Amino acid sequence: MIVRPTREALSALLVLCSAGCGSDDADALVVVGLTTDMAVGFALDRVEASTKVDGVITSTERLSYGGGDLSLPAELPVQPAQDGAEVELSVAAFRDDEASPIVTRRAATRAAGGRTLLLPVSLDEACAAMTCAAGATCAAGACVDPFIDPSGLADHDPTWITSARDACKAPSSGDPAAVVIGQGQSAFAPLEEGEVVPIEAGPQGGHHVWLALRATGLRQMGSRVTIAGRFPELALAPPPFTSQVTLRKAGGGHCEIYGLRFQVDRGLSVEAVRGQALDVDVTLEDPDGDVATAAQRVVIAP
Repeated sequence: MIVRPTREALSALLVLCSAGCGSDDADALVVVGLTTDMAVGFALDRVEASTKVDGVITSTERLSYGGGDLSLPAELPVQPAQDGAEVELSVAAFRDDEASPIVTRRAATRAAGGRTLLLPVSLDEACAAMTCAAGATCAAGACVDPFIDPSGLADHDPTWITSARDACKAPSSGDPAAVVIGQGQSAFAPLEEGEVVPIEAGPQGGHHVWLALRATGLRQMGSRVTIAGRFPELALAPPPFTSQVTLRKAGGGHCEIYGLRFQVDRGLSVEAVRGQALDVDVTLEDPDGDVATAAQRVVIAP
């Protein structure tokens, strides 16, 4: 198994090859841009990929959400190749520890001397129930030829990731980033302004409320949530909570996360906060820098 290089390492590889590879050497590069509209960590847990150059396997990868090395969209670099060499990628996506893939995909092109090509490869939910004839592959729910002529491919630009879709964000749609505060430990439930919410004793002390979020226009993976609160009548604020989160794909074009514990009595007695209004502020920022905020007043149950 080959460890996937960091984006910085990939950039260094591209610079070295463009500076040091002569026209008679392997100076043609291909970078695979891997995307999915399935929710990583929920509908998709593992990806296995293999790359061939002129029919010879040059790399294999096994990336898993549980192992901490699967995050999509992502780049998979192919080793430098000769001009005209055929580059082929085979990818299979798996759920949990299932032996059979839920989606498979193949893509192929020819390396172009002096160029670094971006080969887009998507793992599409619409292909989960598709079976294609030999020599074809499924893309966007249809069986297609896996070969893409290099003349139809764009040159690699690392900023492609910011415009790539994922399970929760389609930048081309123009949908603004938005977040709604809800409640719930095991599911999202709406939360009305001024609603009374129960508190629960935590396993390590303290008492918390269960919050949930419903988001649009933000990345499914790698978003950072910050939850802050203030008791206006006490003029006191519990310490804020910050964490990196993975959103779950929900219906209606939304994504959600639930089971967020916000401790309300850190530095306070629980009796002091019972029956008190709590102003909750949430900030959710994704890896692209898009930010959504929301505010909600709740009342701690007596």
